[in-house]
Amino acid sequence: MASDLVNLEAEAAFLGAVLIDNELLDVLAAEVRPEHFAEPLHARIIERVAELRRDGHQVTPVTLKPFFEHDPAMAELGGTGYLARLTADGQGLLAPRELAQQIVDLAERRQLRERLGDAMRACADFSVSADELASLASEAVEVSANCHGALRATPYGWPDPATIPQRPWVMGRWLLRRVVTVLIAPGAHGKSTWIATAALALASGRPLLGKPVWEGPQRVWSWNLEDDRDELDRALAAAALAHGIGPDDCGNRLFVDSGLSGRPLCTAVEDRDGFRLLRPEIDALTRELLARQVDVLVVDPFVSSHRVSENSNGAIDAVAKEWGRVAAAANCAIVLPHHAHKLAGQRVTVEASRGAVALVNAARIALVFNRMTAEEADAFGIQGDDERRRHFTVLDDKHNRAPPEKADWFRLQSVDLPNGDTVGVAMPWQPPDAFDGVTLRHLYAVQRRVSEGEWREHHQAASWVGHAVAETLDLDPVQDRRRIIHLLSTWIANGALEVVERPDGKRMPRKFVEVGAWVIEGSATPNFSEAGRGVAGVAPPPPHSPPPPFRGGGGVAGGAAADEASGAEE
Repeated sequence: MASDLVNLEAEAAFLGAVLIDNELLDVLAAEVRPEHFAEPLHARIIERVAELRRDGHQVTPVTLKPFFEHDPAMAELGGTGYLARLTADGQGLLAPRELAQQIVDLAERRQLRERLGDAMRACADFSVSADELASLASEAVEVSANCHGALRATPYGWPDPATIPQRPWVMGRWLLRRVVTVLIAPGAHGKSTWIATAALALASGRPLLGKPVWEGPQRVWSWNLEDDRDELDRALAAAALAHGIGPDDCGNRLFVDSGLSGRPLCTAVEDRDGFRLLRPEIDALTRELLARQVDVLVVDPFVSSHRVSENSNGAIDAVAKEWGRVAAAANCAIVLPHHAHKLAGQRVTVEASRGAVALVNAARIALVFNRMTAEEADAFGIQGDDERRRHFTVLDDKHNRAPPEKADWFRLQSVDLPNGDTVGVAMPWQPPDAFDGVTLRHLYAVQRRVSEGEWREHHQAASWVGHAVAETLDLDPVQDRRRIIHLLSTWIANGALEVVERPDGKRMPRKFVEVGAWVIEGSATPNFSEAGRGVAGVAPPPPHSPPPPFRGGGGVAGGAAADEASGAEE
């Protein structure tokens, strides 16, 4: 332990960690305070850092220098260069909380020693009354109760909300510094190619997955533990070709390793001697993250980064929380892809994560991957099972750190490499809008056609109103049935058409569709505009041409010729 209840090396290491990552003090300010430091100079440094942070400043050795240029104690240590030396090796980042606890513990023990010494000296002084001795003993007991290990409630400091640091998001609301993100997907759902595109998006600073890279290009390390280097090169080369990314776009910010072709990674083992974290491996990884200034680390898959039972909640909890500590120590986002168990066609959720739930519980963000269902394909007009399987969604199913968002769609686009291989690449994709190409002119034409006959609401009726829509818009009443139903439901909801119940020719009560508010001048103005969103406007002339075929945004149903290749891979 420290000599004479003082550990100046621990104080210096903690100060260095705080100067490298100011947010450490934001988190630990309630635990470690200037009076806990044995060295007065260290106490003044941490006090000044805390003041500057409260004022919203970023603190570095350079910004601290003016405050200590004339400090005598600093001069004895060689001047303000001491501030830079504190940050030289970054060792304090490996265990900042443990250092803070030791500093506080030593301070409290020094205080306890002082109080006990006062009490012992008073015992030998017969001029001290019994009441005074009892008071001194009570003070010593109180100090002892406050020593490290005791339970203590921390009073809330009520910081100014304007000075609370923003969450350091890296990409969209998916990746966050100092936090673990888990990706959950069954095999062959697009996860690997999505990761390759994400790496290029981060290194280039471009929103290749539709999400902003908030602080510009980032340094990303992708460590795949189940694919060889050639396979990783294929995935990255295909993604780079598809997105127009080259070496100059990524600079020296992309790091790629294979556990099969190169060095493996193991953070914990469970054998006959029991469970244990492999500290040398974890510390070496943290040092490399700091040395390379990595912003995002991807370790794929999580199950290959340890040798413990994935069904053991206790062991997986320890491993997952250790990854959280690495993320905090290196001030980076860590991504741990993980497999889902077999779902027999069910949707992937956080509960579908294979093995112990402790991994998902420890993560703050959990992205789930789901392939397009047959029902979704039918609704979007996607033809053929092969084309349907190219589409998948990514959704944060935990959203502890951000409000819920809608799922993002992606499509696997086939890319032909110069070597003859065909590789699938994740591309952002937008589901088609039923109203693509449909204008007020088309709505007016539908209203005229509806007004010329008797049309039933039910889609199984021979005189279903959908046939009137199909005829007018040149749609197929069978293949485009879902689109037609969506168009009708919208027009009925906004009053362009209306459902009325009356007897049919056999005096049976039936529901018919009639024209509601015509698209003519003087119509009541709804809250929306255009054909799918309202009926206001001047009566247009009949349409001269039907709307274009129903197609999706960001990717045409059926795909371009290059996408028809049968070799699309994850």
